[in-house]
Amino acid sequence: MKTLLRLSIAAAFVSQFVYAEPSDIDGFAHAYEQYNIAVNSNNNQDIINYAQQSYELGQIKFGKDSLDSAKLAMNWANVLIDESKRNNNGRIIKDAATMQALSLFDSALSVYRNNVAENDITLIDPLLGLAQTTTDDKFAKKLLFEAIDIAEKADNALTVAEVKLVAFHRLSGTEFYTRKVRDFLIDANDIYVAKLPENSIERVNSTYLVGALYSAMNKPDAAPLLLEVIKQYQALPYSHPYELRAHALLVNIYAQQDQADKATEHCVAIGKMTPWDDQQEQTPLYRKAPDYPMSYAKHRKNGWVQIEFTVDENGFVKSPEIIDSQGGRKFEKESIEALSQWRYAPKFVDGKPTEAKSTVQLDFTIG
Repeated sequence: MKTLLRLSIAAAFVSQFVYAEPSDIDGFAHAYEQYNIAVNSNNNQDIINYAQQSYELGQIKFGKDSLDSAKLAMNWANVLIDESKRNNNGRIIKDAATMQALSLFDSALSVYRNNVAENDITLIDPLLGLAQTTTDDKFAKKLLFEAIDIAEKADNALTVAEVKLVAFHRLSGTEFYTRKVRDFLIDANDIYVAKLPENSIERVNSTYLVGALYSAMNKPDAAPLLLEVIKQYQALPYSHPYELRAHALLVNIYAQQDQADKATEHCVAIGKMTPWDDQQEQTPLYRKAPDYPMSYAKHRKNGWVQIEFTVDENGFVKSPEIIDSQGGRKFEKESIEALSQWRYAPKFVDGKPTEAKSTVQLDFTIG
């Protein structure tokens, strides 16, 4: 069976709304006032409508080439990006909204370049906005490296950290994800550790990301970092997604190290997390792919195995039974051996962990 285990590091970039000051009682002032009311009431449709009106009327009031108009352009662009993310499970995709946002960030950057010094720190906002919106990875890299250079020359450590985090997220998964880009995340976390209190959300988030990165690299420093993340997020009245993922990564780490008791602790912790449903079904956390029998691989023999098993209250697999199979008994043997090492967050009934049945099919295919 070909099993692809992929670590996904993501973290949402929080849009920065840039406000221009309304002055007279006119169309722009009214639109901008309504925009702020919409933001305070979390009315997404009004936010979009009035952000657009504010930009269009602001161009008339301040002039198309003014910094105020550029700020309003970025404001509307960020609103469009947020709306696109809401409609696409947090992802930025190439749709009408992002294309409009791309044009707005591009025009804003042009205005800034014509109005401020070459290395002015205010250039960072349009540079980051355009880098995150464009689908051209090479162009995004150029913009991000320029933003990092500006932040470093301004000697503003926290801004350097923020920009490097954005660069790490934007370039991860592209052909430009190099060791240097990977180290942007580590650099940012080092700055946050030095400059921010241990319970700062920026610091905790970056610590999780470094822990996840080190886990993917099989570095021993991963577990202490992930445990620190859990410690900080447990102070919140709700369960943060990074807390859940930290537990899941620790299950994987401890399972690989044959530390079953520690893995169990984090399996159960995941099941108890809120806002998970009190009737939460068992959820796989660690899966070991079965070995392909050498004699079968040599003869390019394919097959599959269906197994029923029980997940106990601690997330262990027990009592596996073959339901059906194709290809031979060696596939069955390897499947049972691998399945016995899988770990789950247990099923919860009325808030309490309980045993539950599950089934799985393991496919063995020679490509």
